[in-house]
Amino acid sequence: MGISHTKQFGIYHWDTFDDETLVVGEADTLPEALEFIEKRYKGRLGPGGADQVDIVDQQGKVIESFHVG
Repeated sequence: MGISHTKQFGIYHWDTFDDETLVVGEADTLPEALEFIEKRYKGRLGPGGADQVDIVDQQGKVIESFHVG
């Protein structure tokens, strides 16, 4: 995955149905990125979700990954 965010962390949503990955947010810190995901996907995170949300650093490394239903 190539990065297209400018802040320290990018939040990427992978839509498995369309097989498309979109940048849905950016954050300066990991806690900010986690808070963004918690607010945006409230009640939709869990092991059974088909889509995926990743927090990616400036080097393109996935730091955290969540399934979204």
